[in-house]
Amino acid sequence: MGTQTSWQYQGAGQSLVMAPVAIPTPQAHQVLVANRVIGLNPVDWKLIQYGHGAWQPGHIPGVDGAGEVVAVGDGVDTSWLGQRVSYHADLTRHGSFAEYTLVDVKALMAIADGVTDARAAAFPCPGLTAWQAVAKFPSLKGKRILVCGGGSAVGRIAVQLLLAKGAKVSTTASKANHAMLLEWGVSQCVDYKAADWKPQLANSVEDGQFDGAIDLVSADNAAALFDLLNYGSHLVSVLGRVEPLGDAFAKCVSLHEIALGAIYQFGSDTKFAELTQAGERLLEKIGQQQLEQVPHKLMAFEELADALTQLQAGGKTQKYLIQVA
Repeated sequence: MGTQTSWQYQGAGQSLVMAPVAIPTPQAHQVLVANRVIGLNPVDWKLIQYGHGAWQPGHIPGVDGAGEVVAVGDGVDTSWLGQRVSYHADLTRHGSFAEYTLVDVKALMAIADGVTDARAAAFPCPGLTAWQAVAKFPSLKGKRILVCGGGSAVGRIAVQLLLAKGAKVSTTASKANHAMLLEWGVSQCVDYKAADWKPQLANSVEDGQFDGAIDLVSADNAAALFDLLNYGSHLVSVLGRVEPLGDAFAKCVSLHEIALGAIYQFGSDTKFAELTQAGERLLEKIGQQQLEQVPHKLMAFEELADALTQLQAGGKTQKYLIQVA
């Protein structure tokens, strides 16, 4: 099928190299996506920096992308041809840092009208992670939920989903994001840099305890929220697993972990359908201006390595995107 340009992994801690590679042919239940925009995520630079057990030199990283289906394999409905799609790729296979990417058809999300390729590429990792985190709560109407990291790409979407379900949301975030979050309907914003952020949060709710929390900081930060949680509450830790907290048969806090990419190894087709259908609904909301994302910075394909460096250096106030075509 010819050749394409890609960014290739050379080894843990080494810089990516731009190099030509053959355009792959889709196998059964796969499609070939001509990438239009690539979405960069912290997981990308972390795996390039520290490595992945399944990666060898020449591996093409990248988990998020948006583009057009240009070829399909056996068992794939040809109606997918020409459709605009967004996807979250399998970390163990070649990813989105190329002109073309093979994607399992079950992982595709059709892009709704009114959603640009840029917004669609910015969505999968943060959007689907936020949806998974919010879905851990059995009920939310009237519940007091804390989000640590409410100004982040995942946090913003999680906050909006929680508010839409009737939750009373408090959050930690940088001061620069407080006005926006309060305008959305957040009850209390606390600067995560404040030494007394926990007492501030405790004082913001009746009896000083929340019915649940989503932590987007670290496993240690999530564990530190235990004292702020009510009996029978839920704690969702996105960046690391939390070990059992407190005494057994006491507060009975339910612990939840999030591992979006693990769906490729452990998720059934039913779970994939549940995830992608939820993703398509959220993309529709983005197209209808009912769901806000972080601001985007669009850079050229040749600048991908530089964009990763900027992201790693602390570029948390915007989403780095790469224009492919």
